Order: sequence, then C-alpha cells, then structure tokens
Amino acid sequence: MRTSGHLNESVGVRERNRLELRRRLSETATAMFLSEGFDAVRVADVAAACGVSTKTVWNHFPTKESLLMDRGDRLATALREATHTRSNLLGVVVSCIHDEIDELATGPAAYARDARAFVALVETNPGLRAAVADRVEQLTRLAADALAVRTGTPATSAHHHIAAGALISLWRLHLTALLEADHRALSLADTKDYVRQEVSTGADLVARLLLPSLTEPALRRSGL
Repeated sequence: MRTSGHLNESVGVRERNRLELRRRLSETATAMFLSEGFDAVRVADVAAACGVSTKTVWNHFPTKESLLMDRGDRLATALREATHTRSNLLGVVVSCIHDEIDELATGPAAYARDARAFVALVETNPGLRAAVADRVEQLTRLAADALAVRTGTPATSAHHHIAAGALISLWRLHLTALLEADHRALSLADTKDYVRQEVSTGADLVARLLLPSLTEPALRRSGL
C-alpha cells in the first residue's frame, strides 16, 4: 500500500515532468519562430521537434501564440500565491525577473542574442501583439488582486490600478533592457548585470514613489 508520502512524491515528480515538458515546448517553439518565422512554423512542427504529439502541445498551450508567451507564467503563479501568503509583492516581482534572466540567458532560444528578432517578430504579427497585451493585462490584474488583499480595498481602486501597473512595468522593463543589451552587443555576463541593474533602478522608483502610499487608506481606517 502506498503511503501519503509516496503519493505526494509521485505527484511532485509528475508536476516537475509537466513543467519541464512545457518549458521545452515553449523554448523549442521560440527558437523555431525566431529562425523560420511565426507563420511558417506549424504547431505540428514544434511537436515533431520535441518528439510529442500535436495533441500534447495543445494540452499545454491553448493557442499557437501562447507557445511564445510562456515566460510570464512564473510571475503569474507567484502573484497568485502572494495573494494568499501576503508576501512582499515588489520582492516577488523582482525575484521572478531575476529567475527569468538566468534561465533565458542559458536556454536554447539564446534570448540575449535573439532579443531584437523576438521584438521584431512580435511587432510584425498582430496576433502576437495581442498576446503580449493580454499577458500584461493578466499580470496587472493579478498584481491588483494581491494588493487589494493587503489593504482591504477593491482591486479596481485607483491606488491598486496605478501600483499594479508600476509593478508589472518592471517585467516589461527587463525585456526592454535585454533588447538594449543586444543593441550594445554585451557579453552574457554583462547582459545579466545590466538587466539586473535596470530592474533594480526601476524597483527603487516603484518602492519610493508608489508603494508607500498604498498602505495609507488601510492605516487610516485602522486608526494607526
């Protein structure tokens, strides 16, 4: 008879395998899109390159565009968890960005080298532009929800709308910084340092200009 510990371990292994396959599908698709063009690559081509069925790809990604937009998933998950754990949201966002910098720099898509091609690909494809906008909107909503839990005010309030946008602007900032690093032809190590510094500067601005004001309504209501 399997114990609960064995069951939990089995579930953990399955989840790791699922996430690993999802990452491999996304990175393989990204590399193929950058090399051959988004419209020229079929989902079936991505499946064949990864040795899985087309149905398996669709099970992990609902649209072709979402194969290229997988990078915000870690942040989306972290923001959902932060809603329940009351973790420092700014720290959550910055930590996720640092993780993405490390992984993107070593992945098969060679993100630092292909940043310019990635942006050009998105800019020339209406479907991809819409997917990017949807991703930013989703992340912003999640950040606003997490902020609302902390202050006991609606997620639609002006405070949360502005602050959530500022938090998620850091995610967009790291993409812009990667593109700038590519323009400057920086080495991998210098790229990491440059992007982290840009994100750190942005995080300082968010903390200083916006986040402190978010606690004021809650503090006034509590009489503190």
